[in-house]
Amino acid sequence: MRLLLATPLALLLQAPLLAQHDEKPCCAQERPVLAPLPADATEKERWLRRIHDEAPDDASNIYLSARYVESWRERLAKLPKDAPFVERFSLQWSLSLALVRLGELDEAIALCTECLRGCEDNPQQSKAWMPEVLFRLAAAHFRLAERENCIARHNAESCIFPLEGGAVHVDRRGAEAARDLLVRLLAMPDSDLKLEAKWLLNIAHMALGSWPEGVPKAHLLPPSALASQVDAPRWRERSRELGLATHTRAGSVVIDDFTGDGRLDVLTCSMDLDRPLRLCRNDGATLVDVTEEAGLQRQLGGGAIVQGDVDGDGLLDVLVLRGGGMFAPCEHPCSLLRQVSQGRFVDVTEDAGIEVAGPTRNAAFADIDLDGDLDLFVGYETEKSGQGLRFPSRMWNNDGKGRFIDATALSGVANADRVVGCAFGDIDGDGDPDLYVSNWLAKNRLYINEGGGVFREEAVARGVDGPDASGPCGFLDFDNDGDLDLFVAYQHHYRQIRTVAAFYLEGRVETEASRLYQNDGQGRFVDVAAERGMRRPLMATGCNFGDVDADGRLDAYIATGAHDLAALFPNALLLGGETFRDATFAAGVGHLQKGNGVAFGDLDDDGDLDLVCQTGGFFQDDGFADVAFVNPGHGRHWLAVDLVGTRDNRHGVGARIHAKIVDQNGAERDVFATVGPGASLGCNPMRAYLGLGDAASVRWLEVRWPSDAMPQRIDAPPMDGRIRVTQGAPLKQANSKTGGG
Repeated sequence: MRLLLATPLALLLQAPLLAQHDEKPCCAQERPVLAPLPADATEKERWLRRIHDEAPDDASNIYLSARYVESWRERLAKLPKDAPFVERFSLQWSLSLALVRLGELDEAIALCTECLRGCEDNPQQSKAWMPEVLFRLAAAHFRLAERENCIARHNAESCIFPLEGGAVHVDRRGAEAARDLLVRLLAMPDSDLKLEAKWLLNIAHMALGSWPEGVPKAHLLPPSALASQVDAPRWRERSRELGLATHTRAGSVVIDDFTGDGRLDVLTCSMDLDRPLRLCRNDGATLVDVTEEAGLQRQLGGGAIVQGDVDGDGLLDVLVLRGGGMFAPCEHPCSLLRQVSQGRFVDVTEDAGIEVAGPTRNAAFADIDLDGDLDLFVGYETEKSGQGLRFPSRMWNNDGKGRFIDATALSGVANADRVVGCAFGDIDGDGDPDLYVSNWLAKNRLYINEGGGVFREEAVARGVDGPDASGPCGFLDFDNDGDLDLFVAYQHHYRQIRTVAAFYLEGRVETEASRLYQNDGQGRFVDVAAERGMRRPLMATGCNFGDVDADGRLDAYIATGAHDLAALFPNALLLGGETFRDATFAAGVGHLQKGNGVAFGDLDDDGDLDLVCQTGGFFQDDGFADVAFVNPGHGRHWLAVDLVGTRDNRHGVGARIHAKIVDQNGAERDVFATVGPGASLGCNPMRAYLGLGDAASVRWLEVRWPSDAMPQRIDAPPMDGRIRVTQGAPLKQANSKTGGG
């Protein structure tokens, strides 16, 4: 050991998103056109381009290309001038929605305005449509406001809810038009969109600097709804300073040491099929883009990325997943990138034996048979077609040299549903990893590892088969009792804006909520979401866990979003303890843009966990800059632990760490941590972080390696520093760095 430092129309449309600003233009939006392929393009690059170019030209393709827009244009152009109102309205409406998704906002607003006039001229035929037309026209104007403000004039306060200071719009036209249309909608007596309209009206007034006094009392979001349940210092959003504010669509993030210098680097991806992965090396002062020298400039696209040392050489490799989240029933290639030297990667997908292609955003590494190497589960977004079942989940067994053998049938892991989250964790304390799979509109599955990488499905028996519309998931020890609990997000799939509005405006949870399953110590669970502060609509599209206030209890950051450009939901920071308490607005981390991968890591080496969230939606015009929130610190003690496995996998994935803490008054308490990436969609570093609070000392620290019956103990490890523990090696006392986090 050594010291180291809807309504039917709502379902058709999907409109905008809010924004704010900065002095110089940033990330100007243009109609998305893929850059030409180089002459020496790889087969994978050509494959990804075919996915884009051969995408269907109908409404089933609203994410991958723009061909469907031309289809609507052609149909409208062929319509006779004397066509019935309903027929003309239908085509104009469909085209306007498509244009909003694409970012052709001027044309979209003009067409939607024609739809509005048509409704006014034909009130008997269109009475039921008018509220939706008003709402979506307001949303289109708001999207334009976002373009002119939070994208073109981006700054550190842009899109942080509640909007104030630098988040107030300079160009007011879009927000003013949206405000006026929403007021008109709210004046209608029979509208079923009043909650949605109230929510966006309040955001429009925030963008105009007229909230709360400018909002009619009947529609006002009460300021008390934005009060945090616990005091927290204000975090700083520093993505532009750090070089992370790249404008992308949905993707993910990994924080880890990819360059071998002890500092945590940041790797991001985006679903954009002509955008490469991006590796930013931490040089101690900022994050330097080293994508090209890392050999990643030709690794295009990616809905998610997962790190793991597949060949046991001490260098972290990366699996790139593509095609997930879009309901795209076609083959998408994955990429296994082996790190051949510090900070340089080579695509070894074919040689590694995992060239099976299918749409996915979810995978996890673990040593399922405890033979010292990392095996792999990939949860595909299964397509059930006339040809039968396509893209079922797969389990691969590592041969010890980084080559994988399909062990799906042998393992007993048979999941034929659409996977939206997966995580490994030893829930019954027997040393081998169990597997949880979160499915969309299907029962979730818990596979108990019976040894040797053979699993038995027991979700119902152990009480964790719900919710039916699940989202991201992850194991965490939220009650700090030494066993793993489970969080499963509920992805509200209907009237998402209404659900959020009901919670903030009226304090109601009107639909099913996420699950927080508490482990009884024997691997059986009970849902305690209501008792523990998780009974709320989270709209989670990504999440992860880390002890941001260093008090010894895990906290959660929930990234939010929906496949709707009008979906403006603040991300949530929930501080752990006896209950999870909302600290979002005090900490200033309630970002409104679509959130995806979430990762915690001490980027500035000051002893507390910072936060990166990959940001951007799926529609062509729904990109945004990733965000990086820097932790202001809490003055508490901490300990970071790097593991080096000799019999177990090299980075100790799955190992449990237990610290016995002595407080200032002499009382003892326990702090636990698990080595691994955390929740699905976004990866924490393999470096474990333990918040020690106001501890006077650490009496001892134990590492329970997955394959060892007895834990490895380190007596009196230092506080406020980083240690490296090698499995089975003699230990040396390290000198501690002074000072708290």
